[in-house]
Amino acid sequence: MIQLREYQEKAVNGLLEDTYQLLKQPGTRKRMVLRAPTGAGKTVTMSAFLNLLATELPDKLDIHKRKVAFIWFAPNQLHLQSYNSLKDYFKELRTIKPIQFEDVTDNCLKPNEVLFLNWQSVNKKGNLYIKENEQEKDLKKFIYQAMLNDTEIICILDEAHYHADGKKAQELLRDLNSKIEIDVSATPTYKSEYGYTIKRQDVIDAEMIKKNVVLNSALDHHKQNDRSLNQILLEEALKKREEIAEAYRQQGVNINPLLLIQLPNDSKTENVLDNKIIDEVETFLKYKGITTQNNKLAVWLSNTKTNLEGLEEKDSFTEVLLFKQAIALGWDCPRAAVLLIFREIHQETFGIQTVGRILRMPEQKHYTKPVLNNGYVYTNLSKDLIKIVKEDIDYIIQNKAKRIESYQEIALKSFYVNSKIVRNRLGSDFRKAFYASAGTNWDVTLDPSQTTGMGLYHYNLEKLKQRGIETEIDKIEISIPKDVQIIVEIGVTVVDDKERFVKTQGELDILFRQFCREHVGGFAKVDSTPQLEMALKLFFESYFQIGEFDAVKIILFEYNKPKFVALIDKALEDYQENLHKKAAETSRKVEESKWDVPSERIYNEHYQERDAENHVLEPFFEQYTASKPELRFVSFLEQHEKQIEWWYKNGENNKEHFAIPYENQKGIISGFYVDFVIKLKNGPIALFDTKTLNSEVEFVAKHNAMVDYIALNSNKEHPLIGGVIVPRSATDYSVWKYCENKIENSHDSFGWTPFDPSLISTNN
Repeated sequence: MIQLREYQEKAVNGLLEDTYQLLKQPGTRKRMVLRAPTGAGKTVTMSAFLNLLATELPDKLDIHKRKVAFIWFAPNQLHLQSYNSLKDYFKELRTIKPIQFEDVTDNCLKPNEVLFLNWQSVNKKGNLYIKENEQEKDLKKFIYQAMLNDTEIICILDEAHYHADGKKAQELLRDLNSKIEIDVSATPTYKSEYGYTIKRQDVIDAEMIKKNVVLNSALDHHKQNDRSLNQILLEEALKKREEIAEAYRQQGVNINPLLLIQLPNDSKTENVLDNKIIDEVETFLKYKGITTQNNKLAVWLSNTKTNLEGLEEKDSFTEVLLFKQAIALGWDCPRAAVLLIFREIHQETFGIQTVGRILRMPEQKHYTKPVLNNGYVYTNLSKDLIKIVKEDIDYIIQNKAKRIESYQEIALKSFYVNSKIVRNRLGSDFRKAFYASAGTNWDVTLDPSQTTGMGLYHYNLEKLKQRGIETEIDKIEISIPKDVQIIVEIGVTVVDDKERFVKTQGELDILFRQFCREHVGGFAKVDSTPQLEMALKLFFESYFQIGEFDAVKIILFEYNKPKFVALIDKALEDYQENLHKKAAETSRKVEESKWDVPSERIYNEHYQERDAENHVLEPFFEQYTASKPELRFVSFLEQHEKQIEWWYKNGENNKEHFAIPYENQKGIISGFYVDFVIKLKNGPIALFDTKTLNSEVEFVAKHNAMVDYIALNSNKEHPLIGGVIVPRSATDYSVWKYCENKIENSHDSFGWTPFDPSLISTNN
């Protein structure tokens, strides 16, 4: 079963909560929206949502109709792709049954069936799906029969921005009159208070998609050298593809990046402009040794489709794909890394939909090489013509700085601390934690030698009775709701009567599952509920020789329940603590690599370009929110430009930035991203982190970690100095001081060494 990312779990829970609300409300055609950025895994998210809905809904006694069937609409042939994805997802779970039109039986959609339909096939005049035909198969009849069977219909409108709001679409949806419609899109046009929005940054943080898309439209006309603009674009795009390929080789990863070349016209057939560009592109690529004959070039046009088989494979031999804008919707090729767009002059707007095909990370992780974590777009539009969609302004960026040509490799050791927390679910080992908690808090045991001759099961039962737990099940009554009715006021449930005796195992199972779902604490309910159920049932079997039917009655008895809840809470608390210990030991892995100033670095809209004579990347981009010490230290460095070969303002939190490990006050290993790397003309490399005295709780730990790092890594070729560096006072930034030894407090800088670049020599 596919493991969900944290943001996907939150989306599933958000969708479930709103679905239950809407199922309680009177009326039909309630609309929800799942907004999911390209690459977020919307199909996986929707699959997990359907699975939980099918699992939980029968137990929701406050919902009148607790059976649901689904119709999944998608444009073009995307419905087949989604159908196959869900078939694969549910081949083991079996909670949901994906079907196609011809698979419908008894002229009725059955509960938990998902019918996949191509939108165009039902959204046109005379189609066979919504009128009587020889096979007597009629979509509206399927829905009507389902409704007679007390089964609600939920329509899922995949890629909703392509079709859901058109006139014909709305007419059809009105005819179908489903209970709920869920728009699924990266750019939905409909806004609803119900549903969930997956934030792009959460997807980036999960390392599913690229950090940025670099729109490299600022071409240097001085280097044109009688070449056409198209040739320059091709040259630059191919160079970037090769740079990415080399970066993968250096990472030891077998991925061959793909360059996509997109023609300007949106029509299905190629026009004169298209054919002119095709000839120019193919001639240029042939000169570079890239042809359809040697399989390095693939073509996806209306009349020509060449070398497309296996194109999506990470190690495919093909390096370039020439295609039209009408490339198959939903086509997924994570190795696609560079996009060259030949656009007509009126097509100046750029957004995520434009560049979506190069957003995915091929291994769903980021790399230490920065070039691998960005997507690259080249276009024949000039920078001043390009308009970026407002909501994508932080993602599609044009600020790029390049490393100075005189730079020489320094190969510093850098460390990335993988701080991802283990997934928040109960595992099969929770049973041990529950048994341990029961032994500590209730004095029950599995060791016969501790029972003072009473016999194991009798001894443990006596311990339960001492805690006031009723075990005589014949005397136990359990109330369950009966004849639940939903009144008109939204969100109000009236229970008219209660059945005093549980008569069937099925009723018990529903109540017990609800009990366990409500008491898994902060752990993921879908994965954790079965583990808690199993732990409780086996607890009674192992300690008391009581079967699960009687065990459930004992647990659910009104006067027993609070005692079991308290025991479960204690076991969850112990289990959580153990998980955190394991996370600290295993998941915070320290990855070591050789670090150099990146050959180029991309800056988003939160940075501004400013003058800086000796910054190793040109131009220098400074963060709008840079701290006062950082700003003043940059000015200090610029005042000593004659003694400084270059300096670099480091980044934060990412694998490609320079960091050393340190142990924080909680005893957890974390990454310390040093603010400045400075190459002095007379030899040493200075590593400084700017602060003011007593400004941070980790001041001492970070400084001492830096002292240890320098002691271990300074050598004749690259001698190192550095540590935390502070100004003389809060008002005097003319002198900066650092300590060459470890410190015990951050209160004062008495005895620290002034940093004077003109006085530091290689011998220091």
